[in-house]
Amino acid sequence: MNHNALFSLAKNIKPYNVRKYLLAKGWKEVKKMSRKDIFLFNHPKNKQQQIVFPSEDDYQLYPEDLLIAVNRLQEYEQRDIASILTQLSNPDADILRYRIQSQQAESGSLSLTVVNRFISGVIDSLRAAISDNQYPKTAHHYKMNHNLVTQTLEHAQFGQTELGSFVVKIIAPVDIADEDNTLEDMRSRTIRNGIVHLLKSTSQIVNAVQKNTTQLFIDKIKNKPLFSNNLVNALVDLQLWDDATIELSTEWAPVLPEKKVPSQITILPHYFQEIEKISRLITPPVEKQNIEFFTGFVVDLEGETNEHGKKEGYVHLQVSSYDKDSFKTVAWLNENDHTTAIRAYKENLPVTFSGKLVRHKNYKREILDVGFFKLCLPEKLN
Repeated sequence: MNHNALFSLAKNIKPYNVRKYLLAKGWKEVKKMSRKDIFLFNHPKNKQQQIVFPSEDDYQLYPEDLLIAVNRLQEYEQRDIASILTQLSNPDADILRYRIQSQQAESGSLSLTVVNRFISGVIDSLRAAISDNQYPKTAHHYKMNHNLVTQTLEHAQFGQTELGSFVVKIIAPVDIADEDNTLEDMRSRTIRNGIVHLLKSTSQIVNAVQKNTTQLFIDKIKNKPLFSNNLVNALVDLQLWDDATIELSTEWAPVLPEKKVPSQITILPHYFQEIEKISRLITPPVEKQNIEFFTGFVVDLEGETNEHGKKEGYVHLQVSSYDKDSFKTVAWLNENDHTTAIRAYKENLPVTFSGKLVRHKNYKREILDVGFFKLCLPEKLN
């Protein structure tokens, strides 16, 4: 990262956050000082090694002076300076990264559709991990937008894009301070526990794939799920292309002890086929699934004329379920429902219906057992 980029990061870092970071890392503050414009800290194990940095950020050379201190800190920590700056900006937050490595990404740009798919997978993986943690040993969550999950994710932030790479960086505060507008459970490290569960579960899945023991792993967890199929599905959705490698990594908030789970996990391209297998085998059979309700629009028609001279067959839809973001899917409709779909398509009218959502390969979804298919309009306009 060039100097201008580092300068841009440094100018937004508050001195009290640097102080909080160093205290959390065990540095000792030297308090008896004649100068009030600086903070001075001794190394945790060697008083001869020190870091000095500004106590105020309201002057022009502040970023340069702070970078001098950060360069000194980098000598001790021996890690990327951009990573240190990110943590200095957010010492109360875990930093979770999802990195894409693929030939498709080497061009330096990605289509908005692809990026949207990837971010949806990121959000779904966190949403599933938090739901798993709150409702353990659940094979499938039919609802993941309950208040705890929703409010937790609202406090997580999308971090500044890292230069020269495709990374979704999640800044996840581990200590929610807003007592008035926060659920009680959120003050018990909900986001931290969700990230721990995500990394632990992903590591277990990857280890099973690496050791070629997927079937044994599935047999072991089938009756006592370690994680939901929602989480596994979200991991599958992270694969944008056949050659895509996905890396999950985290830097734990300095203000809390690090968790003993893998801090970096790499999902190689050929792992996804086995991960998809795990997803299919732990997903409840269609006949045992709950009926869900959907609203959306018909975007394409594939029906064929039957022996009665009426159209029936697949339609393509852009829909939302009760707790999901908008997504594309297909559904097979009988002649009556297909007639309704034709009108909805021609007049760009919304529809509502029930069914059971199933997944296929390559990010495709299908809604089975469609019922109550109708135009979503006031009665007088039907």
